[in-house]
Amino acid sequence: MEEPPPTELDWSNLQADILITVLCKLEFPDFFRSAAVCTTWLAAAHALRRLGLYNRPQTPCLLYTNAAGSPRVAELFSLADKSTYKMHLPDPPIRKRRIIGSSHGWLVTADSRSELHLLNPATGEQISLPPVATMEHVSPVFDHTGRLQRYDLSFYDATLPRKEYDRQPYLPGEFRDVLYRKVVLSCDPSRRGCIAMMIHNPRRQLSFARVVGDSKWHWVATSLHGSNYSDCIFHDGAFYAMNLQGGIHRYTIAGRRTVAVGTPSTTTYATQSGIRVNPEAKQITLHFRIQTRYLKIFIRPKNNSTLPPETRMALVSRYTH
Repeated sequence: MEEPPPTELDWSNLQADILITVLCKLEFPDFFRSAAVCTTWLAAAHALRRLGLYNRPQTPCLLYTNAAGSPRVAELFSLADKSTYKMHLPDPPIRKRRIIGSSHGWLVTADSRSELHLLNPATGEQISLPPVATMEHVSPVFDHTGRLQRYDLSFYDATLPRKEYDRQPYLPGEFRDVLYRKVVLSCDPSRRGCIAMMIHNPRRQLSFARVVGDSKWHWVATSLHGSNYSDCIFHDGAFYAMNLQGGIHRYTIAGRRTVAVGTPSTTTYATQSGIRVNPEAKQITLHFRIQTRYLKIFIRPKNNSTLPPETRMALVSRYTH
């Protein structure tokens, strides 16, 4: 007796909870391939990204451009499957941009006019951040035809009485290399409520903007001794900024203002410093290089709870003297 031929499975009718469980386990190359299976899987993949449910830790990828290729094409080498993917990205050309930061799979890029754009190299999505001319210390200068000639950068902080030194002029193409130090995102910008925090000159100060809803950058007014920031991260609802003196300041965003908690900085300048968060271990790692000495400090709350900000600050201050 002949066996009946096997019935063809209709994967488009896979139960939603099973499909979501499977998709959330995939590395991003397989995740994006899965969207090509059928319209049902495509809709599920888009929904997972939009709702922020696809948050699997990813194997790092190497992004680069090829001088022999198109300036609008980038290549992404995946360490997960040892494959290279070519991506046609939107204007302005990716080869002519500067990369200012990377968070949640998105790049923060500065174009040839020093304007900032968020770019997802895997999907081609792009979001423009508020104009550079809206920053506190920046003044655009136009010629008689209305064409942008240069940007003037003012050198002052929140110390009163204010002492403003001579403004320095910069061409639009060179301004990005002077102004921007780093941009950090609070979450995936495709989700609601994402905030971009920028470390910028003069004096490595802070400004922030909501990715959706803000038309200008908001200056975080700090004194000279509170600025000179070298690194910043977002963790547990707040931004943590480290300055070159070893101080850590915690900022939460309330409307257009920031609420800051911190301790005075030490008198020793760190030539290099940085902050890293390990969400699984629930710990914050601080890196310092002071002259020829290198310190690596782990801060982990007891009983997996969250330390109050003043406790974290005391630990940091003790190790940076």
